[in-house]
This record gives sequence, C-alpha cells and structure tokens, in this order.
Amino acid sequence: QGQQDRSNPFTKAATKKPNHISTTYTPGPVPFAPETASRWIYPIHKAFPSRDYQLAITNTAILHNTLVSLPTGLGKTLIAAVVLYNYYHWFPTGKVVFLAPTVPLVNQQIKACYEIMGIPVEHTALLTGKIPSSEREHLWKECRAFFCTPQTVQKDIACGRCDASKIVC
Repeated sequence: QGQQDRSNPFTKAATKKPNHISTTYTPGPVPFAPETASRWIYPIHKAFPSRDYQLAITNTAILHNTLVSLPTGLGKTLIAAVVLYNYYHWFPTGKVVFLAPTVPLVNQQIKACYEIMGIPVEHTALLTGKIPSSEREHLWKECRAFFCTPQTVQKDIACGRCDASKIVC
C-alpha cells in the first residue's frame, strides 16, 4: 500500500480557482509539527482506485470546512479518512474525531479508516454512550483518534472529560 505526497495547505496558498482565498496557518493551542509541513498524504492502492473528484474534494476539505455530499459508494469515507489522517500526522499531540450518527456507522468508519490510512489501533478509541464515562475520560487522555457519535462527544465536552481545545480535526 503506497501513499502519495501532496503539497501541504499550511505552507502553500491554494491556487486551483481564480478567485480562491489564500489559506495560511494560524497557530492554536496544539503545536503543529514543522517537519510534516511540506506534504499531505493520499493513499495509492488497487483497493482504492484514484479518482480525480475524490482527490479534489480531499484537497478542498484539508483547506476548508467542507460538507461532502456524494451518493453511497463514491468515497465519502475515503475522503474523511485522508483528512483525518493528515491532521493526525501534522499535529502529533492533537486529537482527531470522526463523527457518525449511529453506533453501526461508527463501527463501519473505524474499520474503514484502519484499512484506508492505517492510523495505529493503539492510538484510536471507539466512543459511544454505552462505554462508561470513567473509561471514556481515560480514553480521551490516552488516545489521539476518536470514532464517536455526536451525542457522546457533546456530553464528554460538557462534562469536562474531553478538552475540546486539543481537537484539531
């Protein structure tokens, strides 16, 4: 499974569209890893054939808040996994969160992200309301990549189990 490097949005202004707004990085509470600043990573593998529209949407999603609406089977999970992985890579002390509306979808997404981008299993946590709050609090402190329902994240932030300032994606 190979990966292809792409230019990093934090070091290079976006220039794909004539009236495109330049993007610059503004430091926040989570430090950025400067040694990763020169590239972003996209999977190249026969199981995930390269599709120009997915690459273009991924590039946009890395640069801007993006809502992706595609029919089933056209790559929303791949796009999200690539964006999630790159933020995980760029911010080595930050937390990345993948939200899905139901527990079965959360389970599906975590499996797909392992297979697509290979985020280390030991850095990930599946968080739902069925997991005791004390265990979720421990996982928020120990892990970096989270696959959750929105209600669980909302509750954990409100109750102080999750420090939202550490979430980078």
